[in-house]
Amino acid sequence: MNEYKLSDYIKNFDSYWGYKWRYTLFPEEYTSYLFGIPNTIIFNNIFLHSKKIDIYHPTYYIKDLNNFKNKHQYASVVLTVHDMIHELYPDHFRDSKSIINAKQLSVNSADSIICVSENTKKDLIRLYDVPDDKITVIYHSNSLSKFDTNLDRTELERTYSITRPFLLYVGDRKAFYKNFSTLFEAYKTSLSDHFDLVCFGGGKFHSGESRMIEEIQSPGKVIHLAGSDYLLASLYKNAFCFVYPSLYEGFGIPPLEAMGMGCPVIASNTSSIPEVVGNAALLFDPYSKKSLIDAVEALESEELRRKLIISGFEQEKKFSWEKTVVETYKVYNRLVS
Repeated sequence: MNEYKLSDYIKNFDSYWGYKWRYTLFPEEYTSYLFGIPNTIIFNNIFLHSKKIDIYHPTYYIKDLNNFKNKHQYASVVLTVHDMIHELYPDHFRDSKSIINAKQLSVNSADSIICVSENTKKDLIRLYDVPDDKITVIYHSNSLSKFDTNLDRTELERTYSITRPFLLYVGDRKAFYKNFSTLFEAYKTSLSDHFDLVCFGGGKFHSGESRMIEEIQSPGKVIHLAGSDYLLASLYKNAFCFVYPSLYEGFGIPPLEAMGMGCPVIASNTSSIPEVVGNAALLFDPYSKKSLIDAVEALESEELRRKLIISGFEQEKKFSWEKTVVETYKVYNRLVS
């Protein structure tokens, strides 16, 4: 409750309660399972069933929503569906079966469903046969602040040894659908002759990645960085471009972050990504490293870079958390009117 400063808004609610587990004893991936059962007992069976509730908007999929609705006959359930990745790629997730089961039950129990993109809505209708009028598309936005001052290129070189123009990748590299391997192969094959590759977040390079990096026969450096939003904003502002090679995204916030910072974007032409970036990015085939290399080389044109930067600023302005709030409130209001 405090991480997102919800406690600043206690006065807006007649009843307010929240908690947050801190994963300190075990790795998070195991702790989430360990605490799953008591969380359900405490929250669903005690708190929810002891209060008068008008709208319940869970943050994830819950198998016993039907039981909740039976006990709260006048309550409405709003469900947000972020993506359909477990249904589309079930073999790549160890918990696909349980998540799909919980999602199906939750979707069936929901009075109204929010999807974070038209593409997610399309996938939901196709896979679960949900009525169109039950779904509202409400976009996410970009939370990265427009810092007045950032590290300039000289400071990045001095502090982080980034000595050449660099390509920027942000986030998880392990998940197959993030498709970092295509970017790395394109970089190793051709792009390392002209650029460094900076990977922000997603954990340090594991031993296999380190070995592959050491095998690159070129002056290019692959650098891992992590830290504050201030550093991330500095990287966006100084990068040659931001590369988003994902095979699938329910929405995709990093391209908005990049565009808001004036960083040219090269992104996959799949799932919701074209919907988010509009005409403000160069799109490429994520299954083709040549397509990615061609897109990066096309950005050598200063005219194209300027065009993408200007278009990116305009595209990013179309998304705001204020719009998200207003549209979500409309969903709530329709259910209680």
